[in-house]
Amino acid sequence: MSQPDADHPLLAPIGSFRADLAVDEIRRADVMRVRSLATWAAIKLMPGFLFLRQRSEFIQGWEAAAATGASLTSGVSAGAVGVAGKPALGSWMMLPNLTDERTQTILPMNDSLYGAAQVELDRLGPVVIGVPESLPDRRYWSIALLDAFMNDFAHLGPKWSGYDAGEYLLVGPDWEAEAPSWAAGVLRSPTVSVCLYNRVLVGYAPGDIDAVRDWRQGITLTTLAEREGGAPRAVGTADLVHGDLRSLVDPYRFLRLGFAHLDRNPPPTEDLWLVALLRGALDFGECDELRAAVGDGVKDAQLILDGQISGTPRRDGWTVPFDHVAEQGPYVLEQAVTQLRAIGSNDPAEAIYLFADRDAEGEPLDGADGRVYELRFAAPPPLDDSGFWSLTMYGPDSLLVPNPINRYSTRISRPGFVLEDEGSATVVMAARLPECVPEANWLPAPPGAFQVGLRLYYPSAAIRDGSWFPPPVRRAR
Repeated sequence: MSQPDADHPLLAPIGSFRADLAVDEIRRADVMRVRSLATWAAIKLMPGFLFLRQRSEFIQGWEAAAATGASLTSGVSAGAVGVAGKPALGSWMMLPNLTDERTQTILPMNDSLYGAAQVELDRLGPVVIGVPESLPDRRYWSIALLDAFMNDFAHLGPKWSGYDAGEYLLVGPDWEAEAPSWAAGVLRSPTVSVCLYNRVLVGYAPGDIDAVRDWRQGITLTTLAEREGGAPRAVGTADLVHGDLRSLVDPYRFLRLGFAHLDRNPPPTEDLWLVALLRGALDFGECDELRAAVGDGVKDAQLILDGQISGTPRRDGWTVPFDHVAEQGPYVLEQAVTQLRAIGSNDPAEAIYLFADRDAEGEPLDGADGRVYELRFAAPPPLDDSGFWSLTMYGPDSLLVPNPINRYSTRISRPGFVLEDEGSATVVMAARLPECVPEANWLPAPPGAFQVGLRLYYPSAAIRDGSWFPPPVRRAR
């Protein structure tokens, strides 16, 4: 690096200033100001934009499925299920099947049935979430409640609410009434826009998925007004639908949508100064040069985010998860990266996700030329009660991989899975079943680049603090 000298200083003396800049220098300084504001505005607004994109697709998918009377089979809302006569907002969309190679959501889970709901508390009022008594085997299930920026603010499930049936009142940030006596708990959202995710673990026994489908019918959403005998409230959604935001390339519309989302869902008080500052990115008036600077700033943001995702720290081939996933706080860049990489991720108290695309020697995982890989656990990952772990196969595009036996994930509870004498468990990854490997221990890989995802639900303190970490994926020689 070059060093400053008297003739060619890199910086003016700190604390000095000039008041004699030429007109073109003033203009260049203003372009730099707007460009930098647009960069950080794009990063700050990204989680909220992804929320409103998902909400828009949810509403469009619900209404299209309700109109046809069947779940959608294609498009960004593929798999969507709507019910004729029921509103999109405040209704559960319970997906009837496990995800597969047709699923277009990146890094999908394949062990549980998904459900989702969108709630706007300023339009619906408080909402009652009803949950049934847990299934007899007390398996994992969850309802994650996420605010308008995809941060978890509450969970329901065995670890948090126990195994009994109950009704829980979801309220907005300004709700001040007294909770009804029947409410098992009050869940206060920091924003009026809320996303709910439901997951229920599906076992391998024949007919288990049907048992899960039946059990989920006891998970309900009802407005408090209806719960107390009032009439359903008509709720408009037209202003919440924005077309196909996955193809959006207009940086100005992106920023305007993002700030409008903030207007309905104000950030915490400590963030207000930052939001006020970043709004300056749209103060370009009729100046074409400043308008172009906004576009350049958003491009800069895309490069920064791509660089952070591509350069994610690794340990033994596994990505090291961010400590504050799905938490509100001063983690502007990390929050944007997290939601781009895997929207709606749980916080570490609920689940930890690790992904490996390299082996123990740091080489990319690749199933070409008959290569075989092994992941050997000397002992099961340490989990809290009702927790489970699974391993999922993904292509380089972060989607599930087609394979001849339609197996996209596995865990040691799979019938026929063979444990070694000392209790260790080995999952074998290859494009074809290797000789002498139990079929149940095989996770099919593509004949090319791939990555695997390790999901750890209800992780113990040892996992959360990093003292337990998965072994590396090793190439079998």
